[in-house]
Amino acid sequence: MSNLPTRRGFLALSGTGAAAGLAGCSGLEALTQDDSGSADGPLTVTVAPDQEQLQSLQQELRQSIDDGNISEAEAGKRYQEKQRELTAAAAAPLEDLADSNGDVSIEESSSAYGFFLVDAPAETIVAALQSGDISAIYPGDSYEQFAMQQAQLEQQQGAIDEQGGDGTGNESGTENESGSTNESETDG
Repeated sequence: MSNLPTRRGFLALSGTGAAAGLAGCSGLEALTQDDSGSADGPLTVTVAPDQEQLQSLQQELRQSIDDGNISEAEAGKRYQEKQRELTAAAAAPLEDLADSNGDVSIEESSSAYGFFLVDAPAETIVAALQSGDISAIYPGDSYEQFAMQQAQLEQQQGAIDEQGGDGTGNESGTENESGSTNESETDG
C-alpha cells in the first residue's frame, strides 16, 4: 500500500502517457480517414521518444524511489527532462528533412513534446511515416488541439508541484481525490 502513493505521484509528475497520447496509435488511419485536402495544406505530425529508453529510465527511477535515494518530485523531473530530450532527438530527422528539402516546411513546432505542423507533399509525409521518422499523421487543426492539451498538462503538473508532491506520503490521503481521476485519462 505504501508504494501506491509513490507510484501515483511519480506517474502524475512524469506525465506518463502524454507522449503516447499525442503520438497516437494509428498514423496511417488518421491520414486515410481525412481524404479532404490532406495534400493541399499543412498536416500535424508527431514523433515519439524511444520507448525502451523511457521504460528503462522509469524502472531505474522507481528503484531509486523504493531505495529512498530520490524523492518522487525529483524522479518526476528527471523523467520529464529525459522524455523531452528523447523526443527532441526523435524530432531531428523531421527537422533535417525540412532543412534539406525545399518542398517540406515546418510551420509550427513543439519539438520538446513531439508535434509539428508540416507542409509537405503527401508522398513525403507517408515516406517519413513508413521510415519511422514520424509516428503519426493528423489533420492540420490537430496541432492546436495538441498544444491546448499540452498546456493543460503543464498546468496540472504545476499544480502538483505547488502542492508539494515530495514523496513523503503525507499528502496521499487528501490529494488522492483530485489526482487519481486524471491518471486514467492518459490511457490511450
